[in-house]
Amino acid sequence: MLRLYMGGGAGKTTAAAGLALRAASHGKQVRVLQLLKPVISPEFASLQDKFGVPVLLAHPNMPFFFQLDEAGKADYTVRTARTIPRFFTPQTGDFLLVADEMGGTLQNGMFAEDVLLTLLQALPESVHVALTGRDFPASVLAAADLISEIQNRRHPFDRGVAAVEGLEF
Repeated sequence: MLRLYMGGGAGKTTAAAGLALRAASHGKQVRVLQLLKPVISPEFASLQDKFGVPVLLAHPNMPFFFQLDEAGKADYTVRTARTIPRFFTPQTGDFLLVADEMGGTLQNGMFAEDVLLTLLQALPESVHVALTGRDFPASVLAAADLISEIQNRRHPFDRGVAAVEGLEF
């Protein structure tokens, strides 16, 4: 089953982490891949520390993608092309795979949507997948079993209020 948590609003990563927490709380095997982020998000770090959920950071200690020059973006793309297929290779006992920021990865041309769909189709039916991102290509939307769209109607950042530690990061 493919689940998408998408849209311009805040909370997509947190929603996917909540799903992962629910699965891990039931003793299910969960694995997480974080893309486009230089450090593991706190909610996934807690799952790793408290429940032993493995979290793979595709781009550790690198700047955010939007901060990179063309050479840095090319390096990101190469790392991504190696990391995503490894992550989606089934492991015994897999129940839930979470790929955070997959939408942005596809939008920025760092991974091909047809390759992603092939990887997803090769997974056993018993494996659930949750992807997050602002937007997804039509082919990924068509393949999804569940789409939750988070809209941004108002955000403190729009008034110049910085992100709050413990809430936004």
